[in-house]
Amino acid sequence: ALAAWLGSTMGLLLPTLILLFILMVTEYISGMLVARKETSEHPNSSQTQKTHQKSISSIYKKAGYVLTIAAALSMDFLTQKYAAQLGLQLDNARLFSLLAAIWFILNELLSILRNANHLGAALPKFLVRSIKEIKNDINQ
Repeated sequence: ALAAWLGSTMGLLLPTLILLFILMVTEYISGMLVARKETSEHPNSSQTQKTHQKSISSIYKKAGYVLTIAAALSMDFLTQKYAAQLGLQLDNARLFSLLAAIWFILNELLSILRNANHLGAALPKFLVRSIKEIKNDINQ
């Protein structure tokens, strides 16, 4: 019942936020794997501590994502509320938060691909290029 209510209230935003959460966890785990690999390959390197600091800053970055989406949701609410007061009808009530979530999803995808590359996976160039192009389009 809760999922049905959330789905009807949030529309497309709910599955987008779920995907973002899954990608944030995946990116964090892949980053930890990269750190472990670098530590095992270069145990006495100063790079090891730098990699550990990157994993900590990744958590802060993800907290920033959540705060940004909360701010975007607030903008959506204000826009919808005041548009209704002015007699305007908005078709998409979750525009700012949806765009912010999609932008963060693209960031996470690029980071996962970079981590996969560090782990030794060959990346298809079309995939990286496509994600970067979509991200640039959203930026504009």
